[in-house]
Amino acid sequence: MRARSLRPNFALSVFAPGLRIVSVLAGIGVTSTAQASDPLGSNGEPILTSAYSIDLYQGAVSAGNRVMGLGGAYVALAEDVDGDLQNPAAPAVRPFFSIDHFDYWLGLGLTFPAGLSKIDFFNSGSVTGSRGTSEIPIFVTPALNLQWGTFGVGATLELSTYGFQSGGDPADPAADPGASVEAVLQTFHFQAANAFFDGQLVAGVGLRYLVMTLDASVADGDAQTLFDTSGSGIEMGVVFRPNLRPYRLGAAFRTAIDTQPSFSRNLLPNSDGDIVVVNGSNTLYLPERVSLPWDVNLGAAVQLGKRPLNPIPRTVQQVAEREALAFRLRQLDRQQERERRLAAAQTPSERAEVERELGREERLDAERLQRAYEDARRALADSFAEVGRTYLLLTGSLLISGRVRDAVGVESFLDQVVNRSGDDVVFSPRLGAEGEIWENRLKARGGMYLEPTRFATSDPRLHATLGMTLRLFRWNVFGLWPDDYMWQIGGSVDVARNYLTWGLSLAGWYPRYHRSETP
Repeated sequence: MRARSLRPNFALSVFAPGLRIVSVLAGIGVTSTAQASDPLGSNGEPILTSAYSIDLYQGAVSAGNRVMGLGGAYVALAEDVDGDLQNPAAPAVRPFFSIDHFDYWLGLGLTFPAGLSKIDFFNSGSVTGSRGTSEIPIFVTPALNLQWGTFGVGATLELSTYGFQSGGDPADPAADPGASVEAVLQTFHFQAANAFFDGQLVAGVGLRYLVMTLDASVADGDAQTLFDTSGSGIEMGVVFRPNLRPYRLGAAFRTAIDTQPSFSRNLLPNSDGDIVVVNGSNTLYLPERVSLPWDVNLGAAVQLGKRPLNPIPRTVQQVAEREALAFRLRQLDRQQERERRLAAAQTPSERAEVERELGREERLDAERLQRAYEDARRALADSFAEVGRTYLLLTGSLLISGRVRDAVGVESFLDQVVNRSGDDVVFSPRLGAEGEIWENRLKARGGMYLEPTRFATSDPRLHATLGMTLRLFRWNVFGLWPDDYMWQIGGSVDVARNYLTWGLSLAGWYPRYHRSETP
């Protein structure tokens, strides 16, 4: 990999989700029961059937620093690895400062509790909390985009791990630790995209693959896998970015994922077809499905000011194309001359002299081409340095998420009390704004979005978001990055009723040069 094109984007996002613990798992036994299998009851009633699904819908924005700061209104921008989760076309959307035929982008997100004691993470109308748990929920999002000219591929993993413990006191080492359960959610995104019509239309398609595993263990006992499940869906996206115009349009669609769990060999259906984990008089009815709803994301972006939103993309190879063609023509002429002169040579020494002479010419031509590439790179850097820094970016989107039949929320499953989720299609409007408030030093962004509810026990809630990015200094990280690499640090916060998310990011500042500097 070439250090020149390395552009890391290591993002650290911190928020305070926790999940209620399953108190019925104070001690775990596996058996079949003779209880009658009832259909999923009304809200507030105990779950007495396996004929239901867990709705994995998440309404709050969980994304990178810039996406969060813009209130999630990012489907039309779709830049960098942060755009992969918003629009499958993102792997082929090149920012104007990407000037090499091959480029790549890295991202890593880490998320863990932040200490809000009364958080309602799922907007279910109750305190999610993290009572009685000695484990820390962990959320990791590594991502990689590779670009070759107009074509790009992306891979992103959303990994969520929830640990819960019932019984005992985590603050008292002598107390009975009780039982524990761990839920692991993994969603893989594999995407391929291409830009058409000089980069003005970008289209992408991808595969979304969900894996969920639920493990449980009694105090001082080995962990036991209760069930695992997996399923896949298709995702598609487009971005329309007309060259030299101040607007973009974007759209994305993801199909639903409806999976059927595979249970442990020790878990067999009872006479009513239910899968039940029993502890004394308490029971845990495992679901027959785990579901992610379909969604459609529609958005637009407009940029005001001197800085263009959609400049015509140019690479070093395109700027130096004339010199590259001249080099290739000289190579062809030289090859013909080599064949003619070698055929006329009478002795080995004459042939060796021909090779030395033509080889020297080829090395001089290669050096001339390399200088042309360096001049092209410098010319592009000069043009970027003159780009106007003053701008106001306005973005908006509407996320529409589908229904999940006979479903309950994650908390409802863990509590074994019915709280139906996903009975209706829900809508999440999102707005964001961004500008460079201190030229070549500080960018600020803010946004808001309405988080719908999937439950009859709660109401939609309005989120306010804020983010900033501060330019730092040039550092090559002990020779691993380019010498002129400019670093930036950013932060964002998302606040709503009974909800708080905040994050940090470390990445590159672009353009690297300002008109007051010399590339």
